[in-house]
Amino acid sequence: MSDDANMADRVINYFDEEFEAIRSQLESGTLLDYKERVIVSRKIDEALSRLSPYVRSEWRARQVVKNGENLRERLLSVRDIISNPPI
Repeated sequence: MSDDANMADRVINYFDEEFEAIRSQLESGTLLDYKERVIVSRKIDEALSRLSPYVRSEWRARQVVKNGENLRERLLSVRDIISNPPI
């Protein structure tokens, strides 16, 4: 495996794990504050921009980007915030 492919794999795995951690926090109810959700969604935006060079060549990168975009939309969902109000 070349160094570029190895680096791409490490980057994709890292962001996949980070998005999964955020998803589990969201589902467990620890991300209740809207301000915190906005900050996390902005970090996801930055992560998606860092993944963009890998999207054309790696199918896993496309999947991680899609999952990140869905997670960002869920973080900023008014319906989700109303159904899970802060304590």
